Amino acid sequence: MNFCKSSILAILSSAAALMIGATTVQAAPIQSITYNSGAIEQLYYGQSVTIGSRYDWNTISFAFDMQGGAGFEAYSAGDLYILTEDFLGTADDLSTSTSGFLAVSTGYEDGFWTFDRDVTLLADHTYYFAMGAREDATATTLFGGALPGVAPFGNGGALNSLFTGNSLDFALNGEIVVPTPVPLPATALMLMAGIGSLGAFAARRRRNG
Repeated sequence: MNFCKSSILAILSSAAALMIGATTVQAAPIQSITYNSGAIEQLYYGQSVTIGSRYDWNTISFAFDMQGGAGFEAYSAGDLYILTEDFLGTADDLSTSTSGFLAVSTGYEDGFWTFDRDVTLLADHTYYFAMGAREDATATTLFGGALPGVAPFGNGGALNSLFTGNSLDFALNGEIVVPTPVPLPATALMLMAGIGSLGAFAARRRRNG
């Protein structure tokens, strides 16, 4: 009898684990700021972003806006670095050895910088996106505004060539790292059938005993 109880408990535990383990990911924009209140022209740009979500995100892509009030047109060029702390250097100073380095872009997709899938941005943390130096750099006009409550990249001043004095318009996309549990109906039914068989076996042992 104790064997049957133990077996039933084991199967129930397995069922719960399987149903919790079956998950899906949800892809969606984390944050998009499109104030379009001013045009900014320079070689390199940077922007701080606070992840205001209950969930961590990975599969990150990021782009600035170069169309302004007419709509969002993704802009990306060269390498984009993600840092976990503010940066007061120049674009030439950015590397994998930069203090607070988290990741550097691996390519482009539809005008967005892309990163390795496992690069994770944590909920309620602030990150700093900064363009690295490149040989073919030319001044580019992007859009943004200095509105309250949106932090610009860097602390300003001549030390930071990436600082614009504005919060740039941008789009940041990703997938939720902590997915929503989805049950597996077929597996659950099979496990329930197994539990039923063990219950019937236990009943027969009681009758025969």
